[in-house]
Amino acid sequence: MKIGIIYSTSKKSTKKACKILASKINTDVQLIPIEKAKTTCILKYNFIIFIASAYNGKFQSSLKRYIIRNIKTIKEKPIALVINSEENINTEDIFNKIFTEELVNSSCINSNFGYELNINEGNFFEKIKTKNKIKNKENLTSLNIDEINKFSDYINNLIEKRVD
Repeated sequence: MKIGIIYSTSKKSTKKACKILASKINTDVQLIPIEKAKTTCILKYNFIIFIASAYNGKFQSSLKRYIIRNIKTIKEKPIALVINSEENINTEDIFNKIFTEELVNSSCINSNFGYELNINEGNFFEKIKTKNKIKNKENLTSLNIDEINKFSDYINNLIEKRVD
């Protein structure tokens, strides 16, 4: 089985989560940044995982456009959906905004991997906000490794059950 992870990110946290996830899946996994994703990416893989970063309810529209352009092809594949976002948000709303309600309902599994704050990322104002949060020890965040492990276990179970 070949799995493609198509992801969009403005921060390195999502790419890091993708790498951690890929290392835990027991099959051939290819990471594909949304900037390099083409329709053929969907056709080449048996299973597609879409991962989007969402911060303060905002996300990159490039992934949404890609999904809309390729919706018919995507619906023919088994998929899983992930967001990297703060944990105190309405994840259902974010999933529906990014991936569409139809895809959310048809996906095998949906998850929120959380996100990390990095004082070296973002524009000037984002860096100041991050430094202040760290300094005040408020809302410190990190990737949710337990959630990544649960997600990869689910995918590995699907792989084991699959009959070619």
